[in-house]
Amino acid sequence: MHEASIAQNLLEIALGKARDHKAKKITVIRVKVGELAGVNKASLEFAFENFRQGTIAEKASLQIISSPLLGQCRKCDEVFEIKKDRFKCAKCDSSEIDIISGQDLYIQDIDI
Repeated sequence: MHEASIAQNLLEIALGKARDHKAKKITVIRVKVGELAGVNKASLEFAFENFRQGTIAEKASLQIISSPLLGQCRKCDEVFEIKKDRFKCAKCDSSEIDIISGQDLYIQDIDI
């Protein structure tokens, strides 16, 4: 379960930022997770709940924001949402596409 190491790293980053700002508590951590990031959201939330215990983020909520899988066609330049079963341009049907969003995993912001 790599979600445990992800949760631990997210918490360490948030705690470091809170320390930098001399914060007494963290109330919310917002995380952007792409569809292709390979993260099980329920497992990430479970791991986060365990790692936050005994820290200034003990009562913090983890808000997971989904990032859609977007592609851009190399032939017609169309930007479109990629369906999991169809990796082709929605406009010209070309399979020559670049993934431009949906693989991300990062802290969007932290409320302290």
